Parts: sequence; structure tokens; C-alpha cells
Amino acid sequence: MRKTCSIRSFLVGIILTAALGFCIGFWLGTAKNWEAYEQRIALLEQNIERLLSRQQQAEAEKENAAESLNVIEPYAYVLLAEDGFVAVYQADRETLYATTGILVDNLPDNLQQEIQEGKIIDSEEQLYSFLENYSS
Repeated sequence: MRKTCSIRSFLVGIILTAALGFCIGFWLGTAKNWEAYEQRIALLEQNIERLLSRQQQAEAEKENAAESLNVIEPYAYVLLAEDGFVAVYQADRETLYATTGILVDNLPDNLQQEIQEGKIIDSEEQLYSFLENYSS
């Protein structure tokens, strides 16, 4: 009986030693993985900060560029009389946009006067509306 008891004690000791070794190994492996995880998080945070600062710099550069440009309204037109016909110029009054077959003499007097001075058209929609109304 004494032999059986010592064999049981020996087996219990081996099992406890194996369980303890397994727990220690698991704990050390987890600690190592945790450190690697923390390092990855720190690197990700640094990358995010860099990206945000680059984005803020790009936005600031865009604002500065937009402020430094004199942007002409893209759809601003001027109607002028040219050789007795209505001509459409862009807002700078130098760039010809289109010529029309509309005779200035066929327009109402107040509109003739506006065209002689340079009638401002604010949008492409207004331009096409005018051309549609006064074309033959």
C-alpha cells in the first residue's frame, strides 16, 4: 500500500509540475505578445498623428492658394453690340464667347441701350434664356 501511495504522490507531483510549467509558459508568452501589441499601437498612433498633420498642412495650403487667386466668375457674360449684332463676351470683356444672329436694331430700345453699355449676364442659364427669347 505504501508503494501505491508513493506512486500516486509521484504522479500528482508530475501533473502539478506540468500544470505549473504550462501556466508560466503561457504567462511569459502573453507578456511578450502584449509588449509587441503595445508597440504596434504606439506606431499606429504616430502614423495617425503624421497623417493628420499632413492633412492640416494640405488644407492650409489649399486655403492660401484659393485666397491668392483672383477667380473670375465662370459663367459671367457681357452682351455687347458688334457690327450691328449682339456678341457674347466673357466677364473680362475681351474674350469672345459667341456671336449671334440677333440684330441690335430689332431689340427694344431699353435693351439696345443696355447692350451698347454692356449688358451683364450672371449665369449660363440666363444667357441661353436671352438667346432663346430674342433669336428669330
